Amino acid sequence: MTETAPGVLVTRPAAQAATLCRLLEAAGCTALTLPTLAIEPLAAAEPLAALRAALPCALAVFISATAVQHALPLIAAAGGLPDDCTLAAVGAASAGALSAAGYRDVRVPETRFDSEGLLALPELHIVAGRRVVIFRGQDGRRLLAQTLAARGAKVHEVVCYRRRPALEQAPRLAAWLAAGAIAALTATSRAGYEALLELAGAQAPTLAALPLAVLAPALAEHARARGHRGPVVSAERATDEALAAAVRRLMGG
Repeated sequence: MTETAPGVLVTRPAAQAATLCRLLEAAGCTALTLPTLAIEPLAAAEPLAALRAALPCALAVFISATAVQHALPLIAAAGGLPDDCTLAAVGAASAGALSAAGYRDVRVPETRFDSEGLLALPELHIVAGRRVVIFRGQDGRRLLAQTLAARGAKVHEVVCYRRRPALEQAPRLAAWLAAGAIAALTATSRAGYEALLELAGAQAPTLAALPLAVLAPALAEHARARGHRGPVVSAERATDEALAAAVRRLMGG
């Protein structure tokens, strides 16, 4: 590795990492791919039953592109969403995945691409008495469901995938840290960041001193609360392009 090609740790799940890696390489970095989470589908029976209980819904909320990926087969099996159902997604990647599946009119936050950003959308304020379905993973944040319920919505959560720390990646991370190969980190979810800390183990303090680019302000706040000491920059939008630009800012480019 040369000084002109600093190593940037890409922690996205393997199936979602290619675009960010390409953008980082184009920016003169070396993309170090380390998916910190393994994502696994759940048996369809339970989430399908949860979705059928939520229909017909007035609002469907997708908390990630992964949620879209795992929700679409369930939606098809349930006979589709109502024609007048409003769709909301956390960011451009989620909205793009929905658009590719034929859902064109998707509400997306304008500035903050997380649960707080979703909750700021006008459509998520006018929910009293309406049936809302949230597509999410196991063990995710509950802020969205709790706040919508407090606003009077009839909330149904469809948990359609699970995440586990990809502990098989720990030796690779240890080798890169020992070699000083990592100049900056990226993180795109709270679960992914927590898994990174778990993979690092006793070397977590070394990670905490490195520059970190994240996809949303809430994740930056979480990293700080977990003791991250290095510079932290949030992407301006929830896209790979914006995250790569945040890395460039961190690296002084």
